[in-house]
Amino acid sequence: MAEALRTVEQINAYLKEKNIFPESAGLITEDLRAVKESAEGFVNQIYRIRGSNGFSVVMKQVLDTPLSRTDSLESGEPDAHLHDWTLDPGRMRNEISVLIFWNGIYPGICPEIYLFDEENGVIVMEDLTDLSLLRFDFARMKEYPALGSTLGCFLARNLFYSSSLHLTRYRYDKLVKFFDNPEYRALAPFLFEECTIVSPHRTMPEATMPTRMTVINDAAVQKEIVRLKDTFLTQPECLIHTDLHASNIMVDAERIKIIDTEFAGFGPIAQDFGRLTASFCLDFFSWYGDDGEHSAAEKAGYQSYLLTTVNAIYSHFDAEFRALCEQNKKDDYNLKRLDLEKFLQVHFKDALSYTALNTASRIGDRGICYDLERLPVAERVYPQLLILTFCREVLSGAKTFSRIEEFTAYLAGLANDHPRESFS
Repeated sequence: MAEALRTVEQINAYLKEKNIFPESAGLITEDLRAVKESAEGFVNQIYRIRGSNGFSVVMKQVLDTPLSRTDSLESGEPDAHLHDWTLDPGRMRNEISVLIFWNGIYPGICPEIYLFDEENGVIVMEDLTDLSLLRFDFARMKEYPALGSTLGCFLARNLFYSSSLHLTRYRYDKLVKFFDNPEYRALAPFLFEECTIVSPHRTMPEATMPTRMTVINDAAVQKEIVRLKDTFLTQPECLIHTDLHASNIMVDAERIKIIDTEFAGFGPIAQDFGRLTASFCLDFFSWYGDDGEHSAAEKAGYQSYLLTTVNAIYSHFDAEFRALCEQNKKDDYNLKRLDLEKFLQVHFKDALSYTALNTASRIGDRGICYDLERLPVAERVYPQLLILTFCREVLSGAKTFSRIEEFTAYLAGLANDHPRESFS
């Protein structure tokens, strides 16, 4: 791969050479990594370039070595966790292909691509910087009524159109091979080996340790996590994002865009449900901490919105997926023999297990979510304790659910069942 385009002059010259902008255009280039609310990237270089002709783009350059590792080495204090982390340049090819595929099955769900330069590791795409990262809008108590229906319908179409339920065996095998991505497994160590409820080595406040150790030492919990790992690594059900959390979704009043698909590959749809639902859970629990800005009534109201949106994601998925199966059943042998009720129940149970695991993966150091990070350290403890309790009860099977409304009602009542003083 060519050297990184690091200077404004290099970037501007490159984009004019590739005819993204005319030679006469004046350009303003901004490093989005320097703007916290524009990018949460730890991996790529990413810039916004605005032309005097009114056109603007975002340029991402995928590097052999993640920027987080480069920054760690250049700081003189290298992070031991990052010492051997490298990236396969083929991830860029995969990322572009995924965006195009998903725009094909759900038009507008991903940014438009203007240039794909594999040799230089460069992607030039639609400028979405006027949109917000959903993660930060969670912290602002912003509400988006179409969020649940859009994401639910997208997940249904993705499962249907990229799985063997719809594709012939030949076409399915070709798609799996085409989207084979070495980076698909990159999240596996974070989820299944180094997660806060698997290993005690991730740093969390000392006050959480007694509860945390009960989860780590719970044999039923650990058995379920082993099962989830096996599913993640061995069941290429459909094309999944793998890292579909609130920092990889951009929104405004009219648009919802899924971004950063470099870890995408074939796996269980339940992981995408789990990663996405975990984002809502993390924000939901964070409001039990005191951010010093919002009243109890405001926080309760926003928590209600979050759970209502989770209900909408699952209900719209269910309705859309059932409709797709019914519309195509006449001419599809796989659909004719499908036990749809059993299929959906198995996926629902797995989605909630992956939700618990993914939620736990974002509450310790090395990846703590912004929802908790924005709180004073002391105010993170109670939300973290509730999350640990939720994870243990769901993953151990102590709490089971047959409908999404039962699950969200459980979340809504968890703080009443486990008040702050009960952890003293």
